[in-house]
Amino acid sequence: MRINILKKGDKVLSVTANFVAVERTNGEVDIIPIIQDESGFRIDSENITTIGYGKNTVQSEPIDGVVITNF
Repeated sequence: MRINILKKGDKVLSVTANFVAVERTNGEVDIIPIIQDESGFRIDSENITTIGYGKNTVQSEPIDGVVITNF
């Protein structure tokens, strides 16, 4: 099995049975969920969480493109 999620300069910070944490070249960290189903393992691309720079806010962007910010 091979999981192709890295870009040049990225670093893997942690791997568990449920996710891979990747530090991107810009310093942000992506928490990438891994799902096992009947066809094997796959990336849950709809539920990737990015830890980025900011002022202690949480933002989510639903499918329609509206950004919701919580303080």
